[in-house]
Amino acid sequence: MNMLKANLVLVSGMALALAGCGENEAAEPVAAPADQVAAAPQEFDPASREFTLSDDAQKRREGFDSSAFTTEYDGYRAAAAAPETGDAAAQTEKVNTQGLPERGEMNWEYLDRNADGKLSVAEYAIWAVPLNPDAPKANDETKPYVNAEQANKAADSFFYYDLNGDTYLSQREFTSARRGEDFG
Repeated sequence: MNMLKANLVLVSGMALALAGCGENEAAEPVAAPADQVAAAPQEFDPASREFTLSDDAQKRREGFDSSAFTTEYDGYRAAAAAPETGDAAAQTEKVNTQGLPERGEMNWEYLDRNADGKLSVAEYAIWAVPLNPDAPKANDETKPYVNAEQANKAADSFFYYDLNGDTYLSQREFTSARRGEDFG
């Protein structure tokens, strides 16, 4: 114990002595060894796994209206990708040329497009299916369409995380989805 105190005093004294030297010189930053640098956590990708739904969640999932989803999603997606303007044609052009924020930058306020305090499947899909509007599409389709497989994956994960069964995600439920929590 005495040796530890002696070493601590010695190191502290050396640190003070070094701190007094070259006060006008900028200190060189010291990089941590590569194996000690913590990587930034990755945002969970709901398309990266299969979700096993409970019987109740499966019943709600079977009632999923893909046509209504597509209509709502397309409207929200266009509004999310375009700045507010009164010209619908200008908004469509902005969707073709302007990307959306990264998945990790999409917060609750950004996703809750109608500000009702809950996320619908379409609002959730803006986060769950992050498409690049600039990606080339077949037949010159440049609008960021979501295909049936992507919609189904988003719906599966949505109903998995809809723990209270109200067919919306609360902020707590969405946080669980963001983290990729496993309830199985």
